[in-house]
Amino acid sequence: MKLYPRSVFSVGLKICSEVSMFCPSSADWGNIADWVSGLGALGAVIVALWIAGSERRSAALLREIEANEVYEQRAQVIAEAIRLVADIEAKARSFTQLAALGGGHGDSKKHEIMAEIAGIRSQLQALQQFPIKDPRVFSEIGRMVHDSRSEHGAALQSTSHFGLTMRQLAEDMATRREAISNI
Repeated sequence: MKLYPRSVFSVGLKICSEVSMFCPSSADWGNIADWVSGLGALGAVIVALWIAGSERRSAALLREIEANEVYEQRAQVIAEAIRLVADIEAKARSFTQLAALGGGHGDSKKHEIMAEIAGIRSQLQALQQFPIKDPRVFSEIGRMVHDSRSEHGAALQSTSHFGLTMRQLAEDMATRREAISNI
């Protein structure tokens, strides 16, 4: 059976009338209002998905900022603790060197060193009260406070004994400084 162009066209029209929604020559494509409302609905879905994605990204960014702030706060507390314990170590070493050179025999220098160390120690105690979520930092600062305490009447000891006490204090503070810097 031979098909002629006219018969092919009539078969195509028959198929288009059967499946009118897929045929471009269909007469029922709707009016412009239907098209505008359809495109508007599609646009609303796209915008809703974009807003949901941007809210998720914003929430993730806020969590990251909060984590960075906690990390920065922890780093600042550690840096301040290192600075304070280094000050105690420096004060103790300065008296050790003074005693090694034959100085520091007067009680006033011993009392001065003890008062300076006590002031720095009180700053460490205040730092320990700072709210921080890492218990390792809190406990290490507690060890610093504990190790920096002095015996009652330590300034009344002999210069050589007080020098040994200060040397031990400097070594303890160096150990504590190393420990907190490794947290």
